[in-house]
Amino acid sequence: MFKLKKGSFTVGFSFYKKSPYSYSHGSYKIKVKAPIGKGNGYWLWPAHMKHLNLKSLSKLGTKHIFLHVQAISVYGKSSVISFAKKAHRYGIKVHLWMQVCCIRGDKWVRPVNKDGSFKYSFINKKVKEAISYAKIPGIDGVHLDYVRFGGTAHLYKTSTQSINYIVKKTSLGIHKVKPNCIVSAAVMPEISKMISWYGQDIPTMGKYLDVIVPMVYKGNFNQKTAWITKIVSKYKSQSKSAVIWGGLQTYHSDNNVKKLSYSALLKDAKSSKAGGATGSILFRIGLTHYLNFKKV
Repeated sequence: MFKLKKGSFTVGFSFYKKSPYSYSHGSYKIKVKAPIGKGNGYWLWPAHMKHLNLKSLSKLGTKHIFLHVQAISVYGKSSVISFAKKAHRYGIKVHLWMQVCCIRGDKWVRPVNKDGSFKYSFINKKVKEAISYAKIPGIDGVHLDYVRFGGTAHLYKTSTQSINYIVKKTSLGIHKVKPNCIVSAAVMPEISKMISWYGQDIPTMGKYLDVIVPMVYKGNFNQKTAWITKIVSKYKSQSKSAVIWGGLQTYHSDNNVKKLSYSALLKDAKSSKAGGATGSILFRIGLTHYLNFKKV
């Protein structure tokens, strides 16, 4: 095993034995990406973009902001570019956070028809949208949210194949136009239901994604902190080449939106790290204590 630095390399191969096989040789070009650093950061609604103290967040070890794409329609593309430029001055990367199979948080759109055939017009539109975000100057990543079925995957014979297809086509398309763009996806935490309910095949998705973010929202699932470690560890073992950033809930639950205490949030982040996550993405700014990631 050896490590290569970031860049393009040509790998040569040859086979000299003459019998019973013929002599063979050739070469193949490979590209080595820079390693993905720690994934500490927040999901961010557009309403908070203008008032965010990036300097303070940077001092606390924040490295990533997942900015919802509505910021483009609300403030304009130029404002988003300016925000990314400012974030970079403090060592923070900006990802655009888009919804794939769910619109406005409540309207689900299946990527397949009833007979299992793919809705290529819908899929291609979403892939094109994701690529357009990657092309925006200063954008460091594209985050795929709701890239799944809403609990109905078992009703359609090609559910999992369609989600894998979306992830593959999106990732390859983005990396073609911006090779170092970080492509990530939020996934559900219910290990036994990932295929039958959501069509999310973690081992296959992990072949194409740079980062997988399991939403280990313990309050919504009535779980304790130790559950976070268990789920993150499982996804770590399945994720292939994708790294794991634990998606943490910063409030008690969707039925109780009171902020978690700082100590509880820190404990959850440490639990995620114990499971093998290389960082935590917190949902969300505007409903959280700011975490000192350096203490995790």
